[in-house]
Amino acid sequence: MLKFLSIIFGGLLISNSFALTPQNQLESKDYTILSVPVPKTQTADGKVDVKEFFSYTCIHCKDIEPLIESTIMLDKNIDFNKIQVVWSDQADITGFAKLNATIQALKLQKLNVPAFNAIFSNQNLNEPKILRTFLGQNGLKSTDIDDFIATYNSFAISGKVGEYKNLTKIYNITGTPTFIIADKYIASPALPQQLVLVVQALIKKASQEGGIEVPKKPKKAVSKSKIHPATTTK
Repeated sequence: MLKFLSIIFGGLLISNSFALTPQNQLESKDYTILSVPVPKTQTADGKVDVKEFFSYTCIHCKDIEPLIESTIMLDKNIDFNKIQVVWSDQADITGFAKLNATIQALKLQKLNVPAFNAIFSNQNLNEPKILRTFLGQNGLKSTDIDDFIATYNSFAISGKVGEYKNLTKIYNITGTPTFIIADKYIASPALPQQLVLVVQALIKKASQEGGIEVPKKPKKAVSKSKIHPATTTK
C-alpha cells in the first residue's frame, strides 16, 4: 500500500553504491532541500529537529527501525519526532497513528520493533484485546497496560492523529521512510546504513549552520597541586 522513495521528492536519485562516512563532505546528490514552506519547529536548547515520517505497514521502515534506535535516536543534540503518516481517514491508519502517538507519549519506544513484527505477522493491533495481549507479551504489567489503553483512547492522542495528518500534508510526504532535518533537508536513501549516515551528516550540517557546536569530550582538569609557579631570578 505504501510507496517507498528511491527517488527523493524532486526526482533526485540516490545511488545504492553511495558510501558516506561522517568525515565526508555532503554533496547535493545526497539530499534535497525542502521546497514547500513550513513553519519552523521550535526546539529546546538549540537542538536540531529531526522528523521521521514512517508507517507500521512499510517494510523498509520495519527493516531500518533497529538501526535508527541504536544510532540516530541516541543523539542528545536532536529533538526526534517519529510520525506515522496519515494519508487518509482509514480506520487502520488512524489506529496506527494512535499507537505511535501513545508509544511516544509514554516513552515506550522499546515497543516499536515488536509492533512492527506483530503487524507484519498479521496481528491486528487495532483490536483492543489483541493490543492488550501484545502489551502484556512485551513486558507491560496490568496497571501499565491500563494506563496505555487509557492514553490510547484519550482526547490528546486523538488530536495527535489530526496533527500527523496535517504534517503529512504540509511536508508533502509521498513515501516512507522520509527524514526531515531542521525543516530544511530531506533524506530517504534506499539502503538503511546509507540513510542513517546521510541523516547523521545532515544533523551535523544543520548544527553548524545554526551555530551549534557538537559537544566534545571535556579535557581532564589539571590538578592544582601539579602546577608549580614560575620562578624568577634576580
